[in-house]
Amino acid sequence: MTYSIRRPFLKNHKVHDFHQSLSREKRIIESGEHLAVIHQLNIEFEKIGLRIDFDTFEDNYGNDNLSQFKNRAGVDASFNLISIKTGKIVKKGFTIDYKFRDPNAIWDDFLAEVVSQDFIRFNSKKPIVQGWATCKHKINDAILYILPYHKKATLVMREELKKGFEKNRFPLDDRRRKIAKNKGWDTISYVIDWDLLTKVCPNTIIFNYE
Repeated sequence: MTYSIRRPFLKNHKVHDFHQSLSREKRIIESGEHLAVIHQLNIEFEKIGLRIDFDTFEDNYGNDNLSQFKNRAGVDASFNLISIKTGKIVKKGFTIDYKFRDPNAIWDDFLAEVVSQDFIRFNSKKPIVQGWATCKHKINDAILYILPYHKKATLVMREELKKGFEKNRFPLDDRRRKIAKNKGWDTISYVIDWDLLTKVCPNTIIFNYE
């Protein structure tokens, strides 16, 4: 998969800082703002005969080496999924990667990060680092994408999303490309329409929360 940058950057484009993003995400978790999303996700699971085992629910934002390794691998939280009918574990240690959009962002879309770090403008010898939507080294089962402005969230299975990009099921045109400037690299994402997302990733769950 090849990516190129042809459009000029806007002078007022906000610089994306990964450390700030991680700190903001940690503050959201510590304050419990995300729990409304998790509880509504459980209701959505119940509609298909599953439930979250809250006794095994764990957010992963510790400062120890293992927690940091999991976080880099895309594991922000984990829990067992239980069959409502049998009470047995259907999936032990189901893992999710939280993706929070800016609470002031009014756009109702799914923005998939395909390139986390592109150094070409600064150092063409450095490799391109894949984003969370396409990275082969992420180990999470799903991505929980949250739009605070709209009180809307989406659970997307990671393998379905990654294969969608690998099989060129998502259009990668200039109109859909979003570029965030960083100090030394660029981050590239693409907007995916909700209808196409559910078609390519059939196990996607889209829901609103209070």
